[in-house]
Amino acid sequence: MADKNEAPAEPVAVDTQAGIFPKFCKLWNGGEHRNAINLANAEKLSEAEWAALHVEFPRIVAVINQ
Repeated sequence: MADKNEAPAEPVAVDTQAGIFPKFCKLWNGGEHRNAINLANAEKLSEAEWAALHVEFPRIVAVINQ
């Protein structure tokens, strides 16, 4: 459990117009969900980057869990 006196973590800004995001979007929106996930896994994304993908593509968790 976090210390009550600890300041909450600041959200990390992620540029969804750079890096793998445009290619991920193209694959995902083209119906290539598994290839998009494989691309993201190969890039070793940070927790913040995964969170940004989840915000943009809420079904990503369902595809990962298949």
